[in-house]
Amino acid sequence: MKLKQLFFTLFIVFGIQCLNAQHIKLDKKEMAFLASQEKVNVVFTYEDLHFNADNFTEREFLDYIKEKIEGKLNTEEALDWEQKQFAAKDSVYPKIFVAALNNRIKDYDHPIEFVWNDPSIKYTMKVQTDWMYFGYDAGIAKQPAKANLKIYFYETFNPENIISQIDVERAEGFDVVGNFSFIPDVPLGKSGIISTNWLEEFLKANEDYPKPSLIRMGNMYDKAAVRFGMTLKRVLD
Repeated sequence: MKLKQLFFTLFIVFGIQCLNAQHIKLDKKEMAFLASQEKVNVVFTYEDLHFNADNFTEREFLDYIKEKIEGKLNTEEALDWEQKQFAAKDSVYPKIFVAALNNRIKDYDHPIEFVWNDPSIKYTMKVQTDWMYFGYDAGIAKQPAKANLKIYFYETFNPENIISQIDVERAEGFDVVGNFSFIPDVPLGKSGIISTNWLEEFLKANEDYPKPSLIRMGNMYDKAAVRFGMTLKRVLD
């Protein structure tokens, strides 16, 4: 009986931790301005970015991964993965996040449009990633990619005056890697993207061990955007 009670207690504690990790807190009063906007600018940053449980700096992590790839494959493959990771950070992850977010909120009463990298828009949402874990798929065991995100809202020409900050801790990706929430059922015009050429190209990077999966990380940004869009229902619907 005592052993059963112990397992039950551990199950409850683990469940509570999971719920807390998935919950996104939002101040409805701070965010009320969104409902009167048509568009919001989006920028992505990776300030003080760290990786894995070891909290590697980005340079340490890249050196560690490239050494693994070189050992299993070759230097060319290692450098190719590094360049694809930089490209994903700079453009693919932001596009996935914006497309998934616009798709999630498109049927709300006030379905504003989030636009990546348009500083002419009055308000900006900054998505800052400061921790990443790429996960893995070893067949019988797998882990989704995870990340910590901080989302800031401010007037574009007054970035020091933060209107609201929202923390998304340990955001996890979808279980099915490569399936994105905004395709194929949604017409492109309603998902916030003009073409899927960039996504089709990205999906060709179907890395296997020892290369960390960029697609798995893309799924993390997709799911994080969907969860955030669900949270915005409080101010947009």
